[in-house]
Amino acid sequence: MLNAEQIMQSLKGYGAYAAAPVKVSDIRFYPELRESCEMNHCGCYGTNWSCPPGCGDVQSLKERVQSFSSAIAFQYVGTLEDSFDFEGMLASNAAFNRIAYAIQSDISGKTNHFLVLGAGKCTLCEICTYPNAPCRFPEKHIVPVEACGINVSELCTSAGLSYIHEPNTVTNTGLILY
Repeated sequence: MLNAEQIMQSLKGYGAYAAAPVKVSDIRFYPELRESCEMNHCGCYGTNWSCPPGCGDVQSLKERVQSFSSAIAFQYVGTLEDSFDFEGMLASNAAFNRIAYAIQSDISGKTNHFLVLGAGKCTLCEICTYPNAPCRFPEKHIVPVEACGINVSELCTSAGLSYIHEPNTVTNTGLILY
């Protein structure tokens, strides 16, 4: 059986900045957040199985999230040279993804009833099969929190975590459901 304290300790060991339990019932969903994805500011819309529309609609993702009884929000905070440090943002996201995939691998050895949500697109494959072929690793790809219609700032507040940290930092936030 999974234990919140053990998961949070593992997250810290993998390099997470912070981790805290959040009530699944406190997680709210906003389908209108998908509009941000559809505007394709990040360049990932329609390019991979973990981002919209490949990851499914908000209602399906909401139902999946709400099928779990426990959740832990976790963060990685990366440093930037300045607010335009795109390379620093990418490096932070890569570090966050290493944590997300490590905890996913750790938990998968204990149960198959869990879900890890992340930040940004899946990075398992150098070239995604989307949309021409099925995902090579459907049990491993990580859907972004916001693609589920979850407001990250609100999620952090529900978990008692800061959304904004020091100047010249970027915060990536994920969610483990079990």
